[in-house]
Amino acid sequence: MISGVSSPRKLLLLAAALLTLSVAMAASPAAAPANQSSCYKRLFSFGDSLIDTGNYIVHFSTTPGPVMELPYGETFFGRPTGRWSDGRLIVDFIVERLGFPYWPAYLQAAAAAGNSLAEEFRYGVNFAVASATALSRDFFRKKHLQVDQMPPYSLDVQIGLFKKVLAVLGSTDQERKAVMASSLFLVGEIGANDYIQPLFQNKTLEWVRPLVPRVISSIALSIEALIKLGAKTMYVPGVFPMGCTPLFLGTFSGDGRDPVTGCLRSHNDLTLVHNHMLKSKLDELRRDHPGVSIIYVDYYDEVLSLITKPLENGFAMETLLDACYPVFVPRREAVRCPDPLRYVWWDGVHLTEAAYKIMARGILDGPFAVPSIMSTCNRNF
Repeated sequence: MISGVSSPRKLLLLAAALLTLSVAMAASPAAAPANQSSCYKRLFSFGDSLIDTGNYIVHFSTTPGPVMELPYGETFFGRPTGRWSDGRLIVDFIVERLGFPYWPAYLQAAAAAGNSLAEEFRYGVNFAVASATALSRDFFRKKHLQVDQMPPYSLDVQIGLFKKVLAVLGSTDQERKAVMASSLFLVGEIGANDYIQPLFQNKTLEWVRPLVPRVISSIALSIEALIKLGAKTMYVPGVFPMGCTPLFLGTFSGDGRDPVTGCLRSHNDLTLVHNHMLKSKLDELRRDHPGVSIIYVDYYDEVLSLITKPLENGFAMETLLDACYPVFVPRREAVRCPDPLRYVWWDGVHLTEAAYKIMARGILDGPFAVPSIMSTCNRNF
């Protein structure tokens, strides 16, 4: 059992948070630099907890979970902000590098009475919601799974919200096309929760694997929807190695481990199937849309490189598969570590700011996205 959890329902709640990320409180975190970017004019992001900057805590305002308590947010913001980490997330580092202020989570901006939405969305907006899935809640309900802890913001719903924002940013078709062409889109990471939800409701890997083509199809449909609206540049991350998370290692401890990494082979194999199918689908989309740049981001190898080359990245050998603050680790007391910079994993399912910073560098400068974001900035929008 996870420390402090006394029922399967609570375990599910905690596990479902797996891919929640980010969140800014009503008072914005310390501002990033004013826009100095000669690159993209806006950034729009979709996904789950890896990049959620505040949407989850708006929807689950009465039961946000541990994310609204210290030590979440302690490293950079000095307080909880809704981000499922000790500090900044991948998307925060991208925003900083592009020279934007930290832009809002959609649900926060939409709830801010009296604010001009056009001004709020001047540099883009984040639609990612922790625990979000690529497939709809109705799909899982029909599969007889519990869905009460799934936010009603699957990927297609997030795309629908984006369409509303686009209508605010451009009143004519020409204006909307200009917005789309000059913006950067981060579609994902998304899909891991589609597998995590069933696995933590006692479904087997054999039950979960047939979901992969459906998940990939959902991602592809969302990408095509953005292309139809005029998107020209998209980065699409794969799923990170779930079998390396302390939560999975503690929950499925009887499964076989890779002798090199210490990670669960069968769960990482599921991740690899997802990523292989995603890359194949992106190749197909590129052939169908030669004027659109659709770039795969290799989160799997990025995270694995942190585990296989810890000293090069500043992490401690002895804590590679441990959580700094093991809220989501079975049979572990939730006591914070003294130095998050030495850890890859933050709470058992999410990563530390130190890990996210390296991952962001991999997409901004390479080599885990080709071409990298910064190498595509020499464009006249």
